[in-house]
Amino acid sequence: MKARSAADPFIRRLLAGVALAAGIGGAFATSPRHLFLDPAAVERLEGARLVVNPPRTSQLVITPDRPWEGLMISLYTTVIEEKGVIRLWYICRDSHNRPNLAYAESRDGVNWTKPNLGLVDYEGSRENNLVGVPSLDGAVFRDPHARPGEEYVYVGHVHGEGVFRYVSPDGLRWRRDRQALLDFRADTQNVGFWDARIGRYVLYLRGWKLADRWENRLRRVVRLTATTLAEPIRLARSGRGDNPTRPDDLPRIVDELPTVLEADQNDPPGTDVYNLSAQTYPLDPRWYVGFPSFFLRERHISDGRLEVHMVGSRDGIHWHRYDRSPYVRLGLADSQAANMVFIGPGIISRGDELWQFGTGFRGRHGEVEARKELADGAIFRHVQRVDGFVSIDFDLNGGVCELKPVAVAGDELALNVDTTVLGELRVELRNLDGAPIPGFSGADCDALRTNATGAVVTWRGRSSVTSLRGREVRIVFRGSRTKLYSFRFHPARGPFEGNP
Repeated sequence: MKARSAADPFIRRLLAGVALAAGIGGAFATSPRHLFLDPAAVERLEGARLVVNPPRTSQLVITPDRPWEGLMISLYTTVIEEKGVIRLWYICRDSHNRPNLAYAESRDGVNWTKPNLGLVDYEGSRENNLVGVPSLDGAVFRDPHARPGEEYVYVGHVHGEGVFRYVSPDGLRWRRDRQALLDFRADTQNVGFWDARIGRYVLYLRGWKLADRWENRLRRVVRLTATTLAEPIRLARSGRGDNPTRPDDLPRIVDELPTVLEADQNDPPGTDVYNLSAQTYPLDPRWYVGFPSFFLRERHISDGRLEVHMVGSRDGIHWHRYDRSPYVRLGLADSQAANMVFIGPGIISRGDELWQFGTGFRGRHGEVEARKELADGAIFRHVQRVDGFVSIDFDLNGGVCELKPVAVAGDELALNVDTTVLGELRVELRNLDGAPIPGFSGADCDALRTNATGAVVTWRGRSSVTSLRGREVRIVFRGSRTKLYSFRFHPARGPFEGNP
């Protein structure tokens, strides 16, 4: 029998399947996903537009029912999946408004256990799910370059002391560094992770845009990179963030770090970017996604309501807001999510679904007295279509989307698409000079009428684009009443027909 080389399509599919089963790269390694998160990749849009898609469903899954949650389950959450277990860290406050980081776990994202960890003494008992981090502002991440015993990291603000790094061997037993990571006040969900693209740690922190009066300053998001988080980061203070009403207060970050997300002239006056749950997209870490809560203040700087938006980026620096519609809207008046919603870092991939977790509140920002009567805050599971954050939506009467050149990196072209019953989509492949490639014109394309995450495109019944492999082509989509979420090239009839 003749030996097959690694270039053989069968061997490529076999190796891809082995990689997928072993969890050592999967689709990211051999089949990059083309999402519509970077508007610059689109050459022309006519009769079509970029649209933010909210989660398909949202379900309340955790409510405050323990004494240490007596005031509220607070704003911020983090989820990480390990060996089939979804691990959730969430902040809570007791009836005395004392903050604690709590822990829960689940296998299905709906039914949760708050285990008695036996780690923290709370009013004379260790029967609780607290992990001993008294911080309101932070997120958990796994550090791939950690020293033994420091595999889990939480970077959070500690009131009156600064931003600290906490480390843990298991996500449950934590210790705080002796010195502050940053001697600034950054009281939001400060998010950090190791960014393999640049080989550095990245932190997204609260910054401020000053105004005519101190109390009119606006919240925004700044970005910091570092080679290590194990040592204090010395930022020279500009002095502009010093609190003129409280000389003992830590300075705010104003111009010490670059701003990456803030409200602009298209937002209502008094709009804050409260936080940015930034992360790499787990199905293809070449993309960055973020879920900021936008805060419209009303009576004063701490009063108002918040809704979640969606932003995307290629580099984690330049973030796009698309049509600026909410990603998670507020619920009806008097509902559990009537006045504030947040989504924390962490995306769980299950088949054709993405699960995200965040909080919802009956009360407004800054409201405390009502929570003393009835605990507020609940955790929701939001279910999104895979790659479904942003789509190209083709109009009722038809439209066209032409992309800038894309490399053909597989044997078939698969689309994540929903044409509805009355819509359709066709695909044309063109040379770089704009001429249709023979056999791949729009007239040759068989109309797609489906709702699928991996619909294979055919031209007169043929799906193979192997003859174009390695070439750059221009892709033109023509459709009507259709949402196009993403596309990718993959090995013919291989393990990438569905989603990893």
